[in-house]
Amino acid sequence: MPSQEDSRLQQIIKCYEAQDYAAAIETGKTFTKEFPQNGSGWNLLALSYKASGNIPEALRIFKFLVKASPKSAMFQANLGNTYMLIGKINQGISCFKKALKQEPRMLNAIEALGLAYLEIDRNDNARKCFERVIQLDPKHERSLYFLRNMYLLEKEDSKAAQLLKKSSFGLSKSHYLECLLCLDRGEEFLNYYKDLSRKGVINPLIGGLVSHAEELYGAQIDNIFCNNSMDHIYVGCVGEEDGFSDKLANKLIKYHHSNKNDYRSQGLLHQGTQSSGNLFLLEEPFVKSLRLSIERQVEQYRLKFQDGNQGFLTRWPDRYELFGWMVSIKSGGNLDAHNHKEGWLSGSFYLSLPERSGEQANDGKIAFSCRGPRYPDGNKTFKKKVVDIKKRDICMFPSSLFHETIPFEGPEERVSFAFDVKPIN
Repeated sequence: MPSQEDSRLQQIIKCYEAQDYAAAIETGKTFTKEFPQNGSGWNLLALSYKASGNIPEALRIFKFLVKASPKSAMFQANLGNTYMLIGKINQGISCFKKALKQEPRMLNAIEALGLAYLEIDRNDNARKCFERVIQLDPKHERSLYFLRNMYLLEKEDSKAAQLLKKSSFGLSKSHYLECLLCLDRGEEFLNYYKDLSRKGVINPLIGGLVSHAEELYGAQIDNIFCNNSMDHIYVGCVGEEDGFSDKLANKLIKYHHSNKNDYRSQGLLHQGTQSSGNLFLLEEPFVKSLRLSIERQVEQYRLKFQDGNQGFLTRWPDRYELFGWMVSIKSGGNLDAHNHKEGWLSGSFYLSLPERSGEQANDGKIAFSCRGPRYPDGNKTFKKKVVDIKKRDICMFPSSLFHETIPFEGPEERVSFAFDVKPIN
């Protein structure tokens, strides 16, 4: 018969697994008071704080656990994962390496280290980590998925296609559709897309692929994510009266330049820096007001397009998070075309923009297209739409839509807060 301590611990586990994090926290707080020597109870409490978005409290407990049990690989790895959420990549890597010194075969720590390496463009190191996981567990779906995606990034499309076709993990089926487009296998692409549509598979990756295919093949294809995505670009304004003052905006810019969290390596970004982690999880003075302002704008977006009958609106995720990061670009810089396959609705809030007029009027603005930069274009000219933006404007659009910034020259810096409405599975 289990002891009272074990039974109480199981209650926390049950709440945590049911994603009732508030109950897990309350149960965990009581448990750790009664059984302060039980490391598993403290670990579950920290994981519950982390899952609920209370990162400072999660960090406090994980640091305490690591200090109390420096040889625990699990506590080190959990601390590393929490650092990664708020963009402290180097501290995360350090924790994962310490965990692996204690447990060299700890699959989750090896995989987490690989993901951390991807954040700083150390792709060879990342690949070795995923390959190591698969060596230890040939059926480890997550690392197989990440490795297949690396083949796509490195344009090994045929190799990626062979592996993705057999998998149902994550966006594997959608990435297989991407392989068919990259390989310009148009008829197979259209047939496979029809099959995915019948099954109700919907995400921004598919939306971007279909929009590109429509222009490439000159075919009218009903896009399960969003038809005529460039008609669903919205520009609003976040005024001081909306609760996000210039003072808070300056604090946000200052935070970005302070490099309190590590910058993410970003091959698409030239002459600029991009923050890592999710800025909405920080305990900083600008976060609460920024979140409320963005949430209000997202609701305005949904209200504006509520009658459009587009898939990304009619099938709006039941559970989602706001994921935000900073991008600053200096003279001569730009951000190349891309879309956000893990998002749903994407946006940028402009905190500083270069002033331009005349022939330079479009410099530093945002431009949209249905052209995926790594997909075949058949020597066709894809339509492009340049959107006028001003300081304190917010621009939102379906995450499937490819977007880029137009290069500019001059002393001013272009600073924006980018964000995704991101489904929680």
